[in-house]
Amino acid sequence: MQLKVLIPTVWPAALFEIKAENLSKDNSKNCEFIALKAFKTGNEVLYGFSFYKLARLLKSFKPDLIHVEQGDNAFVYFQTILLSKLFCRNTKFTFFTWINWKAKQSLKYRLIWRFVERFNLRNSSGAFVGNQDAEKILQDKKFSKFIEVLLQLGVDEKLFKPVLKIDLKIDLKKEKYIGCIGRITSEKGVFLLVNAFLSFKDKYPDWKLLFVGDGPAKKDLIKYINKNKLKDRIEFKQSVCHEEIASVIQNLEILVLPSYDTPEWKEQFGHVLIEAMACRVPVVGSNAGNISQVIGNAGLVFKQRDNLDLALCLESLMLKKEFREELGQKGYERFKSNFSYEIIADKTMSFWQKII
Repeated sequence: MQLKVLIPTVWPAALFEIKAENLSKDNSKNCEFIALKAFKTGNEVLYGFSFYKLARLLKSFKPDLIHVEQGDNAFVYFQTILLSKLFCRNTKFTFFTWINWKAKQSLKYRLIWRFVERFNLRNSSGAFVGNQDAEKILQDKKFSKFIEVLLQLGVDEKLFKPVLKIDLKIDLKKEKYIGCIGRITSEKGVFLLVNAFLSFKDKYPDWKLLFVGDGPAKKDLIKYINKNKLKDRIEFKQSVCHEEIASVIQNLEILVLPSYDTPEWKEQFGHVLIEAMACRVPVVGSNAGNISQVIGNAGLVFKQRDNLDLALCLESLMLKKEFREELGQKGYERFKSNFSYEIIADKTMSFWQKII
């Protein structure tokens, strides 16, 4: 089996930077990484490659299957299918989508992108979806091919792993941390979490709240914290690279994801949840978006936008170390069964073999 992985030479991103010159070190006997110049990079719907260079690659390789890591309305997917029909007509196609809400369709979309979307869906042999809502949306579009509910990325167990607190060389008698990691926006439930913490903070003087990340609501959140005299109980840490997140999570007693749905957005997965599970840190999340599907019975789920329900969940874990350890172990077992790199790779390969 031969695999070629094609990416743009440049892609503006906040979490990581793609450097084409470093790709060759990852090549193996049957896998080659290729970087081509692309236009409209940074926009997952509009970006595409040089038609000429992409055509040359397809003509020389003639793949049996092409998988595109973009949604059903992506131009790069349309472009790839179109050129494949000219140079490798027996190729089959699959794609991935997270989209779990129905976006409003502009006139431009209805005139242009609906055609692209329908063309892509008609020529696809299957699809991976990151959550069950995305599966329902594809079915509503009359997509009747194979669909596999599977997240896009697993978790690296070499980085995200259980660590005894004693090994972290921290004083176990000092502060214990509840952590919230991600973009600081209202819909991420950050104000809700502060309100929940405010309701019980006097009962637990040794507990603190930690926000890791940045975002448009950070200034207002800090003002709100200062107004409620919580400055000494709530800490902030700037966004860190992915490799450093593991050490942050390992120092937490509880990780919480308090997002809520809006008409324009839903939590598509909540990847930080499975990173915490891999570290055997207990998780608490709302019933918004895909969060409860990720947690299953391996954590606590509260009603979105309900700070009292969130407070009850947090307090039940804060009161009993044994309960934290029990849920941490359940989360770890759920991670090992569903979200490791090996599990994701095996399920992906099985699906592709079914397509071929």
